[in-house]
Order: sequence, then structure tokens, then C-alpha cells
Amino acid sequence: MDYTVELNGHTLEYFDDGHVYLVDGVIVSSITQLLKVKFGRKYEGISRDVLKRASDAGTAVHDAIQTLCETGEVRDLPEVKNFMFLRRQYGFNVKECETPVILHLDDEPVAAGRLDLVLEMGGQVGGADIKRTSTLDKQYLAYQLNLYRIAYRQCYGVEWEFLRGIHLRESVRKFVSIPINEDAAWELVHEYRRT
Repeated sequence: MDYTVELNGHTLEYFDDGHVYLVDGVIVSSITQLLKVKFGRKYEGISRDVLKRASDAGTAVHDAIQTLCETGEVRDLPEVKNFMFLRRQYGFNVKECETPVILHLDDEPVAAGRLDLVLEMGGQVGGADIKRTSTLDKQYLAYQLNLYRIAYRQCYGVEWEFLRGIHLRESVRKFVSIPINEDAAWELVHEYRRT
């Protein structure tokens, strides 16, 4: 799904073919690419076929949850039913899905991305990411969500008060607290800029 959006004085364009982000006409990395500085070998040794099947299954789950949140349509996937269970169990409301962001360093765009979910829970606002991996990599998720937290604040002026990982895979359903640690996220951004 290609799109163009205005964010805080910048034009963000996304092209699905090639997973390319442009900010004001200039290509920038995705936040996922930025994370490869630290986690570049995360899927080393796993065949392309397995990775492709996992990616397709993850995309289907993300699309189904976005459809649920935006239209109320419930697709027949166990992960959707488990997401609905977690929503009831923890009492969160989805405020936004697939929200575009631009991450800046010293007023210069560094990376862009789309965060899975902005949640409201107990009167607080926070961010969440859905994972369908066989195991939940909390360290990766902490860096990812902290980068999104910074970018969301830069774009929308809203401070997240919590971060959550939502682990859904067939019968697995977990709603995991992730620590806020912007210092580590900024260190990763600086390391990325040095490479």
C-alpha cells in the first residue's frame, strides 16, 4: 500500500515495492533497517522459504488486526481471537493502527516507519507492536518501541507512558511490558549514523 502523508512540516512517502520511505523527496532508512545495526544477524541461518512463509503469515495477522480495529470485521485467524481476548483482559483501546512516523536527529530526518498500535489503557497512552515470531525477542522489541516512542513524540507531540509487546502465534497470546529506555535508543541512532 503506497501512501503520502504530511507530518510535522515534512512530506513522508512510502512505496510498498521495495519498502522505500522518502522524506521531502529524499530516501531515508526504515526504522527496521536502523535496527539492523544491532540485530543484523537475527535471522541468519534460516532459509528464505521459511522467512517468506513467516513474513506472509505475519502480514496476514497484522492486516486482520488492522481491519478489526478499523472496521470491527473479525477474520477467522486464531491470532485475531487472541488479540480480542487480550484487549478484554487488559482493558486497552486501540487509538491508532499503522501510524506513520519520522525519526529525527538534530532536526534531520534519519528514518521512518509505521508503528503497529497506539493504545489507551487506564487513562494513559502508549505504543505496542505485534509479533508473530516463534519466540518474543524483548531486547529487539525494546529498541524498536523506544525508537517509535521518540518518533511519535517528534511527529505528534504526544508522550507515551508505556510500551507493550503483543505476542500472537496460533495459540500463543501474551501482553508484555517493555521498559522505556530512550538513552539506549539514541545510542543506536548515533551508532547507525556512524556506519
